[in-house]
Amino acid sequence: MKVNIETERQDLFDVSILIAMRIHISGRVSEDKLRDAFEKAVGTHEILRSRVCLDEDGAAYYTDNESGINNNKIVFESGSWQDIIHREEKKRFKIEEGEFLKAFVHKMFSEGCSILFLMHHLGGDGKSLAYFIETFMRYLSGDTIALTTSSDFDKEKGFIKMKTIPAGDVSGKALFDRVGPAALIPRSLNKKWNKDEKKKVFSFTDLDQAYERYWEKKESVISEYVLSPGMVSRILDRCREWDIGFTAYVTTAFLRRFGRGLDIGFAVDAREDKNRCMGNQATGISVKYSYKYEKSFKENAVKVQSLMNKKLEDDGARGFLLPFMAAFEPTLVDAINMEHAKTFNSRTSAKLAGMLGYGKKTKDLSITNLTRLDIPDQYGEFKVDYYSFIPPVVSHGRNIIGLSTLGNNTVMTIHRIVDKNA
Repeated sequence: MKVNIETERQDLFDVSILIAMRIHISGRVSEDKLRDAFEKAVGTHEILRSRVCLDEDGAAYYTDNESGINNNKIVFESGSWQDIIHREEKKRFKIEEGEFLKAFVHKMFSEGCSILFLMHHLGGDGKSLAYFIETFMRYLSGDTIALTTSSDFDKEKGFIKMKTIPAGDVSGKALFDRVGPAALIPRSLNKKWNKDEKKKVFSFTDLDQAYERYWEKKESVISEYVLSPGMVSRILDRCREWDIGFTAYVTTAFLRRFGRGLDIGFAVDAREDKNRCMGNQATGISVKYSYKYEKSFKENAVKVQSLMNKKLEDDGARGFLLPFMAAFEPTLVDAINMEHAKTFNSRTSAKLAGMLGYGKKTKDLSITNLTRLDIPDQYGEFKVDYYSFIPPVVSHGRNIIGLSTLGNNTVMTIHRIVDKNA
């Protein structure tokens, strides 16, 4: 198996790329049952049985983890989930050895447990981790029929296939037809990168140094807000009345709070076929808006929704990001992450980093709303009665908002990275 890393290349050398989810399971569990369910769930997803290869020329791809060693681990320890994240975010996932996922059981009770899942973005997107948790819970409860009868399950090989978004043709006229005049930017910068910078190729050793440099004086700050069912119901009533989405409502609330014009990014699910496979299948759009205080909250929210709709309903705007990023020389995409970590600098990579928000001018706000998760909250005798999604502060982001709903549980998280001494 060989799957090229193309549209997700910007995740390869990012130094802040952990997707986190934490859950509480209600029901009598044991370490042995949790460990067994985790190991079986890992074996059920093809991407977690793979590893990432990085060739001398800079080509990167997924391939089978031929060693047969499962480097995705479940760990039992005491301590707070915040302390675990602060420790683990500074460690590079050894994706070249097949390490994409870690689970930390940090609280065990007589009738349940709390688990923190951390996954590298190359293991998948937010929905991928939700689908893994569903797989884990089904093994824990002993009910796997829904997994093995899924159209995504390869019965011959015994796993759920991995799925990513291929770049397609990103050269010449083909790219111009897809993204318009912006296609000239990769062509120009690629030429300079290959000629003037002589196509610098980075290694995992370079990434180790970038992690060490970047996290030396930084740590993440995560805030969680549980939205009561009553509050969610009232917001949804307004959304229906105003003909807007929940995401637009939340975005408008942040715009009102910031009090200035914001550049806002939104993660968008790119699963056109509604598959439930693990793999990075997300794209994104962005809008710019400044809250108009002379107008009502409703008027502002309706405007935000119209700006979002304009991008979401435009195939060109919705499909712009992935082919555009894939058109750059892969090693140049690595270089802008190294620029962000301050372990590399060149004229070409600095220009692109500034252009894409990997420099000082990052996105003001990035929002990922997983909406109501399409997984159960009840699994036999077990119930997931708390669920929180914490997106990563990627190199081109600043304030990252995560939203998810499971059952009657809706949680909003705010994730940002600060200087320790600030």
